[in-house]
Amino acid sequence: MSTKPSPRITIALPVYNGDRFLSGALESVLKQTYPHWQLVVYDNASTDGTEEIVREFARRDCRIRYLRRPRNIGLARNFSAAFRPTKTEYFKWMAHDDLLAPDMLERCLETLERRPECVVAYPAAVAIDEHGSVLPDFDLGAEPDLTGPDAAERFRAYTGLPRPSVARYIFGLMRTEAVRATRLMRSHMWADVTLLSELVLEGPFVPVPETANYLRVFPGHATAHMARRDLRAWQRVLDPRYATPIGTTISRYRRYEEYFASVARSHLPPGTKARLFGFCATLPVRRVPDVVGRQLVGPRS
Repeated sequence: MSTKPSPRITIALPVYNGDRFLSGALESVLKQTYPHWQLVVYDNASTDGTEEIVREFARRDCRIRYLRRPRNIGLARNFSAAFRPTKTEYFKWMAHDDLLAPDMLERCLETLERRPECVVAYPAAVAIDEHGSVLPDFDLGAEPDLTGPDAAERFRAYTGLPRPSVARYIFGLMRTEAVRATRLMRSHMWADVTLLSELVLEGPFVPVPETANYLRVFPGHATAHMARRDLRAWQRVLDPRYATPIGTTISRYRRYEEYFASVARSHLPPGTKARLFGFCATLPVRRVPDVVGRQLVGPRS
């Protein structure tokens, strides 16, 4: 009597009102060359056709599950809550409007199996518009070298950048135990950067350029709010509880405080922590030229 192999990868897909692109995202998971995964959709109380779409896919494939929240708790809290039940060795977050190359899971898993010291294997990131056309000039943020063995150097390389990439890494394939060592995504702006700042302290990130994540950007998308510097709208997506003028301002700068917490809770030696605390204290000052430049340019259309 044959037994079905247990899944080694959990894919968590947080979503709110995603019916426009959700089918394409789910189809791209079903087309994966690596079959031993489970996908859990965490619906943040959608009011569109999201539930019907996911339930239809779940009827087609038992590897897909649907969970619905009674109320919208914001992207950040839904994102974090989607990870907590994970029991598989590997984990991946997925956006409801993105697409995976068919060999994404297979290639990234092969890389992590070969590189046991690495905690994230991330594919090439390709920005696409609402019609699926590639946006070659869209800025997905800087991609520092995070492959080195020194945790403190990885932390400096990532957090020291004015606009470090997020999407390249956050939608890669991760070791579950490394993600569980972080505080996950909190409710402030750039909370995903804070999460990644803790993850780089857990181990190296390795690129897998042979495959790709296709990251969709369009009006109304959280990334588009950020690109236009519509911070209030961005905060409303992240966690509506703090989408007030004061809450948005605090949220905008909260990551600098969180960097200190990331270092404090790490397993680095005391001396290394002390040096990184000094580095963290310089980060707001390092950001001044970038902030001034953006103010001079003004809001984007």
